[in-house]
Amino acid sequence: MKFTKKSWGILALTIICMIAIPAIIFTTSKAKASTAIDKKIAAYGIPADDIIDISKLGYDFKSGSYGRIITTKKDMAKWKAYLENPKHEEDNYYITYDKNNKQIREKKNTNDPQSTDWYYIFRYDRGEVTVNASVFGNWIDPTGSEMKEFSSLLSYPVKK
Repeated sequence: MKFTKKSWGILALTIICMIAIPAIIFTTSKAKASTAIDKKIAAYGIPADDIIDISKLGYDFKSGSYGRIITTKKDMAKWKAYLENPKHEEDNYYITYDKNNKQIREKKNTNDPQSTDWYYIFRYDRGEVTVNASVFGNWIDPTGSEMKEFSSLLSYPVKK
């Protein structure tokens, strides 16, 4: 089959559409997610100047939703004070293993937001934003009572 100028034009247009249309859909979906999550954060009572991004807005292919993970300056200060309290010394260390499978205790960097154990997870899926929180790896269920002790540690406790 011989390609003419018209055939090449149609092929080029098809390829451009195959790239452009998903890119436009992705960009508009991300903008909607960003706006919705920002509104939820504001409604949650977290001031914009208190937010520290741990993970900026991104698409999670596994769950099919957009997510943003944050902590706050207040929570970072509370977390640092909590870990510096001698009665919580055990919580101030990560346990890792070396090549010989020997246990190593590494002190947490309380100045690095990426190391924090207290954070909020905002997820946008099909027009709805959900909020979860994690304190020392314990997911805070807003409807459960078993996590009140952890939820009370946060500056902005998880709401129902």
